[in-house]
Amino acid sequence: MSKSTYSTKHHHDRYSPPPYSNRSSYVSPLEKLDRLAQKFQPKKVLENNNYKKLYYEGKCNLFETSNYRYYHIHHQTPMDILDDLIDYAKEVTNYTIDTEDQLQPPPQPSKPALLQIEYVYENNPSILLIIEMMYLPKQHEPAFIKIKQLLKIIFSNNHTIYLWGGIHKELKHFYRFGLFDENDINSVKERNIQDEFKCYLNQTYPLSPDIKLKTNETYSLQFAIYKMFNQWLNKRFTLANFGCGLDPALDTIIIPRQFSNQQKRIIE
Repeated sequence: MSKSTYSTKHHHDRYSPPPYSNRSSYVSPLEKLDRLAQKFQPKKVLENNNYKKLYYEGKCNLFETSNYRYYHIHHQTPMDILDDLIDYAKEVTNYTIDTEDQLQPPPQPSKPALLQIEYVYENNPSILLIIEMMYLPKQHEPAFIKIKQLLKIIFSNNHTIYLWGGIHKELKHFYRFGLFDENDINSVKERNIQDEFKCYLNQTYPLSPDIKLKTNETYSLQFAIYKMFNQWLNKRFTLANFGCGLDPALDTIIIPRQFSNQQKRIIE
């Protein structure tokens, strides 16, 4: 594997915002995010706060991810990194996917912003691709062709894709980018863990007060993690600005000068 800043170890964030001085003149991005979530997704905020309360009362644990390496994929991703990821994809048959949208001012619909794909290994740390859809190369550029080749391999007919929900609903708004199409998605083996969990729970706990019997009713991933592992999966960042360009290499994030030194101390 080529050495690059695109490959790092994951370290868990405890979600505790640092204390800032002069708060009256500065509203942190997290505070803005909380206000946005409260406005547009009050039920999800309430659910998250309920699990948070259970955690701080010692009634459940905090969800901890496994170790993994992650790579931002966009127009500046080095070609040797893409080549390595293609080679790895040829050896992997199980993947998980998730997507994130960029919220737009009403009444505009949200825009697809991130496609996250995990290479699932049995014994080794996973590899996570964070494909930044708003920062892709032009379609005629070599990097775009490489990314498309990578996704063609991932969405192959001998591969299993795990996700929370239906794969067509999850990916249909991403066809516009030209990296894959519905025919590619039709070729994979889909594992809708949300549906599988519903069947399991309804059969195993038919008298549970949480039971959902209607066809259009679904369980949240937060609920499933809590029910199965007694852990709180923090969903505070659901409406985050995912289209901002997450990779620092894109130079899209401007940090106010007076907070840059403080941020460095927090990271260290």
